[in-house]
Order: sequence, then C-alpha cells, then structure tokens
Amino acid sequence: MVIGQKKGIFEMVGELIKSCQFYGYAVIQILIEPRQFFSELPGNTTILKSLGFCVICSIFHVASSLLTGEYKNPVSMGSVLFVNSIGMVAVSSILSYITVVMILKKKVHFERFFSINAFASGVVLLFSWVSVFMWFTEPWKWWLVYTGLKNSCGFAWKSALTVLILTMVVQFFFIYSLYLAFYK
Repeated sequence: MVIGQKKGIFEMVGELIKSCQFYGYAVIQILIEPRQFFSELPGNTTILKSLGFCVICSIFHVASSLLTGEYKNPVSMGSVLFVNSIGMVAVSSILSYITVVMILKKKVHFERFFSINAFASGVVLLFSWVSVFMWFTEPWKWWLVYTGLKNSCGFAWKSALTVLILTMVVQFFFIYSLYLAFYK
C-alpha cells in the first residue's frame, strides 16, 4: 500500500475478520490447551491485541452482568464494571512486573506480563459474571497466570510461584487499603 492511499472497505473488513479469528482462536486455545497457548504467546501477540482481547471480554462481562442483575443506574454500574475489569489487569501486570524486576532481578518486557494477565483475565471474565462462579474463576485465573509465567517467560516453577504469590498478596493489601480509605 502506498503512503496516503486509503484502505478499501474490503481490506478493512478483512482485517476485522482476522482480528475476530485471533480472539476466537485465543479463547479456544486457552480453554483447551493453555500451556501451548502461552508457549506461543510471545511470537503471536502485541500489547494492542492483548488489550483488544481484554476489552472484548470485558464488554461481554459487563453486558452479561447488566442483563442478569437489577441495578438502579445500569450506565454507571456498567462503567464501574468495565473500568474494574480493565484496571485489575493493569494492576496485576504492574505488580507482577515490579516483583520480577525487584525481587527476581530478571529482565522481561512489560508487554509480556500485560499479555499474560490480559488473556488469563479475559477468558475468566467470560464466566465470572455468574456470581457463584467467582469461587472457581479466580483460582483458575491465577493458575492461568502461573502457566503463562512458566511458558511465556520461561520461569522455573519456584520463580513463577513466587511472582504469583507476591502479586496476589500485594494486590490484596492494595485493595484492602482502598477499602479502608474510602469506606471506613
């Protein structure tokens, strides 16, 4: 394509179809064979694809939650749910990255941590709109993150477990401190 030349409608539709195929492939692979998916992740994704996957799953989560719940103000509740689902991916990614850099002293690109957390959280968001599933989806998400750390980053099981536990503990106390600051 020449610089300045506009894309035709068929080219844009083709790119949209390729993106949807990737997201469908990602969901199926994570559900069927997460180890293989996370092994192939470094060469198959960018931070935009990961963010796009998480946004699509978040929209599904928000729509499902709003359709099954009774909220006085669905627009504000939908906004809170959406920001929460994307925000928790960002918080988890940042905490994982800080843990690896500060404690394990390893050099790994932040993009990889974001992708691992985005894909793990995204798949879980497809099911977590059912309230009782939280007891199953949250441990599943953390197992997917652990699998991603081992297979995408090449960490040994002890290093991956250390990153996972420290991230979970720091994240818990961060959320608890927010609760104390705003609700007590």
